[in-house]
Amino acid sequence: MLPFCDRVVSVPRKDVAPVWTRSFPIAKEPKTLGKHLKKKRFGAGIRQLEAAQILGVSARTLSLWECDRLFPTVPYHARIIAYMGCDPFGKLTK
Repeated sequence: MLPFCDRVVSVPRKDVAPVWTRSFPIAKEPKTLGKHLKKKRFGAGIRQLEAAQILGVSARTLSLWECDRLFPTVPYHARIIAYMGCDPFGKLTK
């Protein structure tokens, strides 16, 4: 092998979504709080652990919220509104 052939160039591309965000379907019109949270997180391109740290909860709690298995209690509503930039509780339909 030639001495100059062992070079590898790696350049981050900002126009392409991370691989981990391309493999999960996301609702275009979310109808639940969990879908709203997941859409916001994927839109920001951050992982669940990072979003959980921003919200001040564990990654497991955020996972349960995003899967709609657990609804956040009232003390977390203000944090969620600040994270979302809007009030997702008014948009929810059952």
